[in-house]
Amino acid sequence: MRTLNVWLEASAIPIGQLVVDDGGATAFVYAPEWLADPAAHALSLSLPLREQPFGDAVTRAWFDNLLQENDQLDRTMAEHGIDRGDVVGILEHIGKDCAGAVSVLPLDHPPLKRPGELARDYDLLDEQELIDIIRRLTENRALPDQMRDPSPVAGFRRKISLTALPGPSTRFGLPKVGTGAPTTHILKVPDPRHRHEQRDEAFATLLAAQCGLPVGTCLDSALDGIPFLLIQRFDRLVDATSVYRIHQEDFAQAAGLPARLKYERSGRPGRRFDAGVIGRILAATDQPALARQLFLRLTLFNLMVGNTDNHAKNHALLHIPGMAPRLTPFYDIVPVQVVDGYTPELAFQIGAATIAEHLTRADLVEFCEAIGIPRSGAETVLHQTATELLERLEVLSAGFPAEHSGLDRLLGQQAAQLNELLTLGLDLRQRDAHVTRGGAWLIS
Repeated sequence: MRTLNVWLEASAIPIGQLVVDDGGATAFVYAPEWLADPAAHALSLSLPLREQPFGDAVTRAWFDNLLQENDQLDRTMAEHGIDRGDVVGILEHIGKDCAGAVSVLPLDHPPLKRPGELARDYDLLDEQELIDIIRRLTENRALPDQMRDPSPVAGFRRKISLTALPGPSTRFGLPKVGTGAPTTHILKVPDPRHRHEQRDEAFATLLAAQCGLPVGTCLDSALDGIPFLLIQRFDRLVDATSVYRIHQEDFAQAAGLPARLKYERSGRPGRRFDAGVIGRILAATDQPALARQLFLRLTLFNLMVGNTDNHAKNHALLHIPGMAPRLTPFYDIVPVQVVDGYTPELAFQIGAATIAEHLTRADLVEFCEAIGIPRSGAETVLHQTATELLERLEVLSAGFPAEHSGLDRLLGQQAAQLNELLTLGLDLRQRDAHVTRGGAWLIS
C-alpha cells in the first residue's frame, strides 16, 4: 500500500490522503483535521466532504484528470517504468507540479505550492530566452536545460506557463526553483497542421466576449515571426505584490469522469458527459439560474462558430472558500469546423442530435430542460437567447476581416439554420457555403 498527502495551496495541513492498495485500487479520504475546520470545502463536487473514504472509480477519475496529456507525462512514465494506469505512482513523481492549486506529495514531504511574491520569487525572461522557448515548443524540442513546465495544464497542445511581472512594459518570468510560486499566463503554440488555430481561437474568444459571454483574456501574438497564443489564467488572484492560486476543477472531475470520457460519445448511459450531467453541475453553482442561461448562450454560440470540441475538460468551476462553486470564464473556444481534420460530431448531444446539421427545435428544447431550464419557460428563454445572439453576431460579422471570411460563411449557414428552426424571423445576410458528406461544413 502507498499513501500520498493531498494539499491545497491555502491549506495549513493536508486536506486528505490518496491511497493505492496492493491490488492497484485507489481511494481518497479527507483528513479529520480538515473536516473539523469550519472553513473547509470539498475538493470536488464528486468528492463531497465526508468521513468515509471514496472508492476506486471516482478517486481514480478525479486524480487522473490532474495528469498532463503531453510528452512530459510520457517522459515521467518512461523514466520510472510506470504504467499509465498507475495514477498514484505517476503523481508520486509529478504531483508537486500537477495542475491548479492541488499538489500530491509523499507523507514526509512538506507542502510546495504557496503564494508568489512578484518582487522576489520569479526569474525574468529576456526576449531572446522567450523566443527560444517558443521556438522549441513549436519544433517539439526539449525546453532549455530540460526545463519543466512550472505550472502545467491539461491538453495536447504544446504550452508553458509564465508569470507577468510588474514594470513599465509587459515582461514575463518563471518561478524560481523551489519557491512553489504560481504562474499567471499560459503560452500555447498552434498545432503545426493548423497554423492559424491560435489566430482563430483569439478571434472567436473576442467574438464571444462581444456577445455577452464571460471569457478569459486571450491574445494572438508572435515573436521573431513565430505565432503563439497568450492566455491569462482565471484561477489566479493577483494584487500589487503577490499571486495566489484559486482551486478549480474541470467538468470531468466535477462529474467523476476520467479524462478519456470527456466526450459524450466515449461513454455509456449513466457514465458519460451529457446534458443531464451538465445540468447537475450547473445546479450546484453559486448562481444556478445565471449559470444555465450562460451555458445555453455559450452552446448556441459554439454552434454558430463551429466549436464542436467543447468537451468536459473545456468547462470548469472555481472553488472559493465559504461559497458554492462558481462557473469559470469560458475558454478554449476554437472554431474547429473551419479547418480540416476535426469531426463534425458534437462534444455532447443536443437533444438527440449528434451533429449540428441534424438539430431540430425539439432537440434544442430538450437540451434546455436537461440543463435545468423549466419546460414552461424553455421555449421563451431559447427564443430570446437565440434572437439576441444572432442579432449581435449579424452586426459583428459584417465587419469581419478578410482572414476570417471562412468563419463568416460558416456562421451565416449556422445562423440561417437556427433562424429557421426557431422561426425567429430575422433578416440575415446571405453568404456562400455548402455542406460536405457527414455534415461537416466546407468553407469555400
